[in-house]
Amino acid sequence: MKKLFLYILLCVLCCLTSCSEEELNGNGILALSVKMGASVPSTTRTLPTLDELNNGCVVKLRNSDSKLIREYEGISTVPSSLELVTGMYTISGSAGIKVDAAYDAPYYSGSMDFEIKRNQTTPITLPLYVQNTVVTTAYTEVAAAKFKSSKVTVSMSRGALEFDKEHPELTGYFMLPTGETELDWKVEAVTVDDISYTKEGTLKDIKISTKYTLTFDYEELDPQDGGMAITLNVAEEPMLKAWNIGISRQPRIERYENGVFHSLNDPVNFALDDSGKDVDVFVLTTSELKSLTLTCPEFISKVGLKSSSIDVLTMADNVKETIKDKVTFANYYDEETTNSIVKMTFKAAFFAAFAKKEGEEDKGGDYLVVIKATDANGKYRTANLRILVSNAIVTTELVNDYAVWAHRVTVEANVNKTAYDAAESKDLAFEYRVLGSENEWDKAVATIEENNQSKMSALIIGLTPGTTYEYRAWCSGQSSESPTYTFTTERTIQLKNSSFEDWSQPDKPLLLYKSGDDMYWDSGNWGSTTLSANDNVTTYDESLRAPGTTGTRSIKMKSAFVGLGSIGKFAAGNAFVGKYIKTIGTSGAQIGFGRPHAARPDKLVGYAKYNPVAINYSDLDYVKKGDMDNGYVYVAIGDWPEDGTGDNNVPFLVDTSAKKFFDKTGPNVIAYGEIIFPEATEGDGMIPFEIELKYKDTNRKAKYIILVATSSRYGDYFTGGTGSTLWLDDLELIYNND
Repeated sequence: MKKLFLYILLCVLCCLTSCSEEELNGNGILALSVKMGASVPSTTRTLPTLDELNNGCVVKLRNSDSKLIREYEGISTVPSSLELVTGMYTISGSAGIKVDAAYDAPYYSGSMDFEIKRNQTTPITLPLYVQNTVVTTAYTEVAAAKFKSSKVTVSMSRGALEFDKEHPELTGYFMLPTGETELDWKVEAVTVDDISYTKEGTLKDIKISTKYTLTFDYEELDPQDGGMAITLNVAEEPMLKAWNIGISRQPRIERYENGVFHSLNDPVNFALDDSGKDVDVFVLTTSELKSLTLTCPEFISKVGLKSSSIDVLTMADNVKETIKDKVTFANYYDEETTNSIVKMTFKAAFFAAFAKKEGEEDKGGDYLVVIKATDANGKYRTANLRILVSNAIVTTELVNDYAVWAHRVTVEANVNKTAYDAAESKDLAFEYRVLGSENEWDKAVATIEENNQSKMSALIIGLTPGTTYEYRAWCSGQSSESPTYTFTTERTIQLKNSSFEDWSQPDKPLLLYKSGDDMYWDSGNWGSTTLSANDNVTTYDESLRAPGTTGTRSIKMKSAFVGLGSIGKFAAGNAFVGKYIKTIGTSGAQIGFGRPHAARPDKLVGYAKYNPVAINYSDLDYVKKGDMDNGYVYVAIGDWPEDGTGDNNVPFLVDTSAKKFFDKTGPNVIAYGEIIFPEATEGDGMIPFEIELKYKDTNRKAKYIILVATSSRYGDYFTGGTGSTLWLDDLELIYNND
């Protein structure tokens, strides 16, 4: 394998809607279209398959400050488009397994900088070169006949591989350390006469991304000169052009209008007898486009065709002549990248044919032009260009799932601008009520969107969680009803055992759930009690509780040194939503953060008490002994892919021994909030606290919640004060009703 390609199509647009995410402010789109060459020529059964490379490919996107803003694992997880602010970015990709020395283990990587600009479409090719030095062995016909057996050992400082004569298909992949440019080789052969020979040497000036074929020959010599010579011929071949690995995405079909890409779910609206307007539809593929069909029953009656379906790429000349004033096509194909782009312009005359009024009873119609694109790999996508012809002023749209919260929803509708401008009464609203009720419709005032005059929207508040509503667009100047659709609000999911009443102790660790229940919370007690059941750093306290609580316990997290003498480690008192996976000697632990949570709260509230002491253990340069310890609670909502393997699949895997910690700015964090207790809380009792969750992205649904509390803020780094104690009680997630 020589080169892996990741093809990126940048469609840079202006007039885009804004995001709440700080790094994505809404004036450019990165449209990702991923491809890794063409095919995988398997030389052995253990070479990574196409699917394995596809699923393991990691794509990272960083802004000009080198901040990671997106990370995807697996080509299928890469979205078709991203909204980005204008500026410089770096995209990188990698695939395969990074091993010092192994058979059939290619590793690819590469990166490049690019710039997002306005009003441009910029195709980019990101080459992912093989980062290994690749070695194979071969024998001349003479040597193959003379050697009964032969073994070649190729080695470098970090590993060695053996190649025998009976398995010529073996291919070795070496990851040379930085600065190392030599490979040692040694051949040990036995002739058919049972004579053993050995020869060794060194290959110098070795390069990565290069294949070395070591071909051994045999030569008879005078007995006085040893009787035989083994010679080596080395063929060096840069791995730059062939053996591509092909991974392609489904074709994309999108409508481009007024400088903005639209989903084809958004209809094109016309009033009866409207003169129409031009609409561009783009088809983008990562392999050569082989078929592009348009199907509509009304082609015969409205457009004058003899068939209801045409293939844009193969249609006859007479068909082209018939539709030339209604639909035009521009086709672009790049042989090097195999990217195809087709621009279809549906002309004003095309839509005018659908909008033409035929008789007084004609009320218009809802028409679909089915567009199907198929590429050379057999991947296809079907999309509908919806043509809505009506004198209705507003038509309801289906709500986006991410727009539905527990107590609120943003709804949208299409506005027939021609009919709206002509209407005498122009009040706009949405009507809504609980599905199945006989109640009167409630109204929420709607406004036309500033950057899209054919859209109106409204924020409806005060809804009941976990309830299905029906809704429809309304205009005072409209005589007919708009379509009615439904949405279901999110449930207000709460934390389990949030008052910390339930505990059990089947063994040394004290657990935060009662016997027979499923684990939801866990703690570091699994690690702290390795030597003794007396070393639980997280316990319950029946003497200190939240004011007015009906419970009998609070959770008590107390930092301590656990162990005997010098054999031990500082351990912070802690609790977290998730599970403790395993202790790794005295160097740390693996911890699974997070539990399923398909809801988006606005706050975490509860009661706390904190008694800190001065830090007497520190493994950090920026935290000094003698500094006051801090208590720490943080909560995050996100859509992390599960991390880990087998029973340890968790939303986020922390490995303190490998210095892998939770990052509140990570790409899968949707919302985050925290509170730091820098000093002792007032009084002898518990005080209320509140953590506001700040959403950096409101256009994504929540999958998981992470919540961590600790008596020593830097306890992950074995840093804190022995005796620092944090109590918590009566935690509650708040879902705002506004």
